[in-house]
Amino acid sequence: MEKLFRKLFDIREGEATVATLMFFYGFLIIASLSVLKPVRNSLFLVRFGNKKLPFVYVLVALFSALVAVVYLRYSKKVRLNRLIQITLFIAVATLLAFWSLLYSGYESAWFLYAFYIWVAIFGVITGTQFWLLANEIYNAREAKRLFGLIGAGAISGGIFGGYLTSYLAPRFSTANMIFFCVGFLMLCQIFVWSIWKKTKHITYTQKTARQKQVSQARAQENPVKLIFSSRHLAYLAGIIGVGVIVANLADYQFLTIASQAKPEADSLTAFFGLWMSNLNILSLIIQLFFTGRIIKHLGVTTSLLFLPFALMIGAAAVLISPILWSAILIKMGDGGFKHSINKASTELLAIPIPTEIKNRTKSFIDVFVKNAAKGVGGVLLITLIIGLGLSVQHVSLIIIALIVVWAFLIFRMKDEYVNSFRMAIEKRSINLEDQSLNLDDAAVFKSFIKVLDGKSERQILYVLDMLEDVKNKDLLPYLEKLIKFPSNEVKSSVLKMALEYEDLDLSSEAQNLVYSDNLTVQAQAIRYICKTSDDSASTLREFLKQDNYRIQLAATISAALEWKENKDFRRDIDLKELIKNMLDELQEKAANENERRFIKINTAKAIGQAKNPDLYLFLHDFVNDESTDVKQAAITSIGRASDKEFIPVLIAHLNTRHLRKHVREALVVFGEDIITKLTEILENPNEDRGRRMAIPKVMAMIGSQKSVNTLMRNLNIMDLLLRYEIIKALNKLRVKFPILKFDPHVTQSRVLDEIALYKSTLHAWLKQNELLLTAQQKPGKKTLSDQDKKARLLLVFALEEKLDKNLERIFRLLGMKYSPKDMIDAYLGLMSQTAKLKAIAIEFLDNILETQLKRILIPIVEAGRPELMSESRSRQAKRAKTDALESIQFLLLSHDNWLKVCTIYLIAVLDYRELFDSIQELIHSGDPIVIETAQLCLRRLSS
Repeated sequence: MEKLFRKLFDIREGEATVATLMFFYGFLIIASLSVLKPVRNSLFLVRFGNKKLPFVYVLVALFSALVAVVYLRYSKKVRLNRLIQITLFIAVATLLAFWSLLYSGYESAWFLYAFYIWVAIFGVITGTQFWLLANEIYNAREAKRLFGLIGAGAISGGIFGGYLTSYLAPRFSTANMIFFCVGFLMLCQIFVWSIWKKTKHITYTQKTARQKQVSQARAQENPVKLIFSSRHLAYLAGIIGVGVIVANLADYQFLTIASQAKPEADSLTAFFGLWMSNLNILSLIIQLFFTGRIIKHLGVTTSLLFLPFALMIGAAAVLISPILWSAILIKMGDGGFKHSINKASTELLAIPIPTEIKNRTKSFIDVFVKNAAKGVGGVLLITLIIGLGLSVQHVSLIIIALIVVWAFLIFRMKDEYVNSFRMAIEKRSINLEDQSLNLDDAAVFKSFIKVLDGKSERQILYVLDMLEDVKNKDLLPYLEKLIKFPSNEVKSSVLKMALEYEDLDLSSEAQNLVYSDNLTVQAQAIRYICKTSDDSASTLREFLKQDNYRIQLAATISAALEWKENKDFRRDIDLKELIKNMLDELQEKAANENERRFIKINTAKAIGQAKNPDLYLFLHDFVNDESTDVKQAAITSIGRASDKEFIPVLIAHLNTRHLRKHVREALVVFGEDIITKLTEILENPNEDRGRRMAIPKVMAMIGSQKSVNTLMRNLNIMDLLLRYEIIKALNKLRVKFPILKFDPHVTQSRVLDEIALYKSTLHAWLKQNELLLTAQQKPGKKTLSDQDKKARLLLVFALEEKLDKNLERIFRLLGMKYSPKDMIDAYLGLMSQTAKLKAIAIEFLDNILETQLKRILIPIVEAGRPELMSESRSRQAKRAKTDALESIQFLLLSHDNWLKVCTIYLIAVLDYRELFDSIQELIHSGDPIVIETAQLCLRRLSS
């Protein structure tokens, strides 16, 4: 039974528990809403009738927009699981308060209005939170497999809640139905806690990856401007807006006619509950059996016409005969298609929109356009029903007129959608992580086929990646053709996709590709042959017996790929023993060191793909290998494995040349979990300085609020180079992750500290400059010796460099308080040699900075950047530095080891990187103290 369940819903090992919890979480949330909506509607209609419905529609729109703004602002500060639990707690407390008032017979006007509005907002927030959590714990590939099951849980909850209300409302009374919702929501608390506990590590890892994408996907333009600058977006907003207005008018007709037919509260509640369940069943049937087929054969835009057409039939029925059956008909049209065909088609319309624009505009459309449309619907009803005194029948005429507009917008969208898709494929701007990409829309599929039939490797790979989880037999001839495409990447992708098609036989091509010169293609070919054979384990063992070391290695990689995904394969193949034997055998067979290195590198990659803890001992060996390439491959695989046992290994190599970039990327995969350990290193002055210097870069890549808080806390660190790295990391976080919060008070305090340091450095520079000027103006008087002049010139040169760095830190810090781009532009303007640019930069700062900063900073920048007294003096200072370097280099040749040690320390303090190679030669001097000092100096200079 479990195997059938897994096969039916494509649930893989380790996913069943969380998927089941998500199923019941969605079930209970929607069940609660399906109980509350009938209760809300019946209480409101029995008390006020249909005359007040338009007013409450307008109030729902206004309060929803207000709550959305407040919610969005505070949701950024709270972790998602805590946010959901707080929301559920507030919902339970509020429902108990509502029940107590209803139980005591309190049914004043304000209370019923508040209850109606509260239920509407509760439905939006809890539904959104449910799908946010689903997107948080599942990546795109998992989502495409499991969202059908999870969504079915939500629809099932709607069916259950409606029938429960229909059955129990007449027996327990309408008000007491609220108790069932309280119980459902308390169970939701337990489910959310369990889901988060089981997926915490996955969540942080995926969150980091997603934030990286979000960092590159931030458009700064106003969403209204973006919508009106794109016909595609304008039509999309129009289609959604008109659809919401029509749905509001249809809902008014249904509620009005139903309240007239069922005047008693409990029977009206039962009626609403019954039809809410019936509509959910209808929606589920359409979703499961018709949505995919209709979109596939008719296309996205034509599929959008089903909802307006169904509503037009219902509106016509109400116009002819405004009785209960016609009201049910219009509601069936709305409920049956809105959350099935129409929802899927509308989501697909957004695919070709570039991600950075979609992120800005879709939220605006979902929150503000929809709420504005609800408000417009309410105002329209107030005008028609109250102002003009029209009946519920006449509302049908307005609905039909709006549907004509709706259909017009859909037809105009058709060509725009295909054009946008064509452009998106050319520019590769479609987000491959979009859950909606599991599609084979008729119109769009033609665009895919055209690309697959072309010669552009880049576009073909892009489309194959998009279609990886789309199973469509129309692709078969193109996959057969592409297996012969010159690109190895295309061949590899085709072999991977071919495994999903039983009717596609690429066995002969795969047999030939086993002897390819590309190891990835060989591995995919062997995997294809093994998986399509009767006994995959035996077939794999045959490949492992081959004399060709590349085929053996490719077979091992294939085994690692299959081992990760196939539980049965794990019982047949001992991957640890296989890799051990393969390494031992191939290392002996390898003709030279290059072959041995090649074997180790690809074995490390295979281990990273398998994510088997039993294999990690091989990665430990590879990290200590003599070859840098092998070490890099091992560290990359460690990042894929993201096991905490490797953290000390990664940290040990944070400052190792040629490895640190790979180490940083591997550490980022651990997400927030690694920040505590990194903080300990950053704040420990006894730690290796090179490692400390690398920490800010890692934190900038993780991109969480915890990273920001840690770095902000260390802005006053004494080491100026380390401080500079911290400020640079904060700048990157500010640009890449605009949602993160930077304490303006801490920023301002650090800016003032840097300005104070700038002033003291400037004072020292002026003093030394004055002494040199005096000596220059009175050459007859020997105020300074020639040696003293050289030393002071060198000091002035160093102070000027320090002032430049100081000023850069000031403006980088200002970039955390103001726009980073504006502050960098201002800094570059001040540093330019053009007086006009300097003046523009100063004027800009004068207009943008707040009073306190302006009063302190403007006089400094107006005074100008200190220059070395004259061009000739600048040459003297540079010559003085050259003489100093030559003198120091001469000291390094001394036979006195203690003199060498002192000279090395001097080089490290003065940061003379020009002498790096000279220090490196001392590593082989033979004296342990000189060697140790040289190594410390090299680490400092290289950082």
